[in-house]
Amino acid sequence: MNTSLYLFPLPVLDVPPPVSDIGDLLLGCGFVGEALEAHHYLAGPEFFRHIAFAGCSPHLQLERPADGGWDFCHVSLIADRQPPPLFVAPARSRPRCPSCRAPVPGWKEKLQVWERDSAQLWRCQACGESCPVAMLDWRQYGFGARCAVEIHQVYPGEALPSDGLMQLLSEGTGREWRHAWAGSSTG
Repeated sequence: MNTSLYLFPLPVLDVPPPVSDIGDLLLGCGFVGEALEAHHYLAGPEFFRHIAFAGCSPHLQLERPADGGWDFCHVSLIADRQPPPLFVAPARSRPRCPSCRAPVPGWKEKLQVWERDSAQLWRCQACGESCPVAMLDWRQYGFGARCAVEIHQVYPGEALPSDGLMQLLSEGTGREWRHAWAGSSTG
């Protein structure tokens, strides 16, 4: 499985809060634990208090594999990236125009370019409105943003952040936060 749950601040294309501030908030509430490498953390002692998993007994590998790879549930912080990348959930994304709700034709053919720069403008063939690709309605199965918190090895729809975690991030950064599922940044 190479999908993740992402948390990201709004507006997605504005200068984001410093990643060190976000890391301090997550460490302070126990969501993240020991740092593995720069901006990669083990799940903290309060991880399951802040994330609700669907199903009665999710199986999550919380320890790093012996080979040192990244195929386990951990948290990473994606620092301010310019141009802002686009992340989408494999086989689940079906973006729509945020103005008229029309489907975005030919988006799969443009995806490789959009993944490198979600600030690119897109124009709706149905209503004529324009917006950055990051502002399309990806219906929580994609997003574009300059920074994010990534919870690795989570299937789309399998887990949700708690209201308390989202409130903590909002109050701690002065920004509204959202969540989405998409492919993992580590492949």
